[in-house]
Amino acid sequence: MGQRTCDCLFCRTTDQSAFTRVEHPIPESLGNDDLTLPLGVVCDRCNQYFGAKVESSVLARPPFGVERVGQAILTKKGKHPKYDEKGLSLLSTGFWDQVLVIVPDISDRTKAERLLSSPGIFYPEAVAPGHTELLVRFLLKVGLELASLADGVNPYDSGFDAARKCARFGDAARHWDFGYGLYPRRRDLKLSSRVDEFGPLETRQLYQYEMGIMPSGDLVFCFVFVTHVFACNLNRPFIAEYLLGFNSINDFTLKSRWH
Repeated sequence: MGQRTCDCLFCRTTDQSAFTRVEHPIPESLGNDDLTLPLGVVCDRCNQYFGAKVESSVLARPPFGVERVGQAILTKKGKHPKYDEKGLSLLSTGFWDQVLVIVPDISDRTKAERLLSSPGIFYPEAVAPGHTELLVRFLLKVGLELASLADGVNPYDSGFDAARKCARFGDAARHWDFGYGLYPRRRDLKLSSRVDEFGPLETRQLYQYEMGIMPSGDLVFCFVFVTHVFACNLNRPFIAEYLLGFNSINDFTLKSRWH
């Protein structure tokens, strides 16, 4: 059997010694512990870059940071997650939808109540300037990596170069659109339930994704985490074609990052 060819999906290095780390296209911190890429698709340098410079910030802020606590998803080190913002901390209890709220200053209580009672997306630009750019880079990174596992898709094609450069180097991140919205029925997350000697147990859906080819030929990536839905075009910055089609057939809508 011949040796596998190494070609980094993002920086395009072919140095075989640069591929030693296992890459999870969907981060382990979002509940993915088994879906990985073959060695040779993402180099160690890009793996470390995305983890430190993109994912760490995106996953620490809403909606991911809050939902990770609410869904009791363990960290890579096997610890319960924690969410912090000024005047407020959320701690996982180890049970779904049960969190411990710490508010050192009683005057910040309304902030905690608003955060926990809101059923909608916590739009990231309201949390930290520039966070939207990191979010779209995260979506493009995940989408391209998952595209490498899809039948009939060549993620090394030049048609994906713009998304590749945006994800890895931030090129045009300010201008790359994405769709976002909220799935309205949280109860649909429940897949099954049973009772054992410790009490009732539920199996829930944490995430799902799909790829779709638009009439224009563009490949669109849709990612759902708990009830938060995101979509981005893997070929070019525009997402309007997908949003128009999506919103015409679903009972909830996705918005552009600018609307």
